[in-house]
Amino acid sequence: MVEKRFDRTIKASLAGVWVALAVGGCANVGQQGAQSGAAAATAASAVPVTDASAATAATAGSGAQLKIDADAGTPLKKSPPLVYRVKRGDTLARIAQHHHCSVRQLQAWNGLKAKSRLKLGQVLHVASPETVRAVNAANAAAAASAKAAAASASAAAPMAQQAGASTNSAAAGASASVAAAASASQATPATSATPTAVAQANSAAPNAAEAREVAQQTARHANGVALAWPAGGRVVEGFQAGETRGIEIGGKPGDPVRAAADGKVMYAGTGLNSYGSLIIVQHNKDFLTAYSHNRKLLVKIGDIVRQGQQIAEMGDENNSRVSVGFELRRDGKPIDPMPYLPQGRG
Repeated sequence: MVEKRFDRTIKASLAGVWVALAVGGCANVGQQGAQSGAAAATAASAVPVTDASAATAATAGSGAQLKIDADAGTPLKKSPPLVYRVKRGDTLARIAQHHHCSVRQLQAWNGLKAKSRLKLGQVLHVASPETVRAVNAANAAAAASAKAAAASASAAAPMAQQAGASTNSAAAGASASVAAAASASQATPATSATPTAVAQANSAAPNAAEAREVAQQTARHANGVALAWPAGGRVVEGFQAGETRGIEIGGKPGDPVRAAADGKVMYAGTGLNSYGSLIIVQHNKDFLTAYSHNRKLLVKIGDIVRQGQQIAEMGDENNSRVSVGFELRRDGKPIDPMPYLPQGRG
């Protein structure tokens, strides 16, 4: 029964992730569609359309003079409307009143005769040539400023990368020195060279680039996973197919419980009674690990963790002894984690 609830928890967590991705994708597509539609409407409204009965040289000249520069840059958010598309029931008087101009001005800006009739969907210029030129000039200035800013950023990027590389190199050297000193003073020769010690030396939370890399890794299928020991104690209970779900590693209250491999936290809570405080980490589409009976959880759902990073404190919640229950699951089924862990322990 508990194992079925565990499976349901896993499925619910994964389903939530996929729903979030789907909703996010739909939102992005909707935003892109809205932006494309707005751009198309702007381009269409910039084309001067006049009454068929008024096709004169003056109309052509007026249209060329009032053409809106669609490539001049992003229009001003508070700029006055430059064109208007005729709707059913519109008259020149009503359009002129709405755009604070006179009928004669509308006729002059659009090359219309006194007896010209409006057509449904016809595009009229509702701003003077001076206004159009002012808006285009402002758009051009904004575009120039944006290009200058982009050029400055591009020029500064290599310098920033070089400075970052120097800083990272110095930090890496310092970290290596500290790690070496710590290993020399605290670790014994038998344990200092183990994969677990290496993982613990790199147990800091991931930066943004590492988090993106791990997130991509969790979305891929894999034939295996390279694990590090999640705790420093000895194995007090081994794996028995059909009888146990994993192994138990003993220790003292508060001992660190570490992520066995890079991954994403899919569950962190106390919803399954026999597990106590439980953490589930997904490593790829096929493998995940579980850590139970913890005294304190140090991560939350959605966190990206690195191999060796402390994720909990060991405890005895819902258990008869202080230990961490460690499970490895492939496609949701518990398997023996020992073949995937570094040898020489247990």
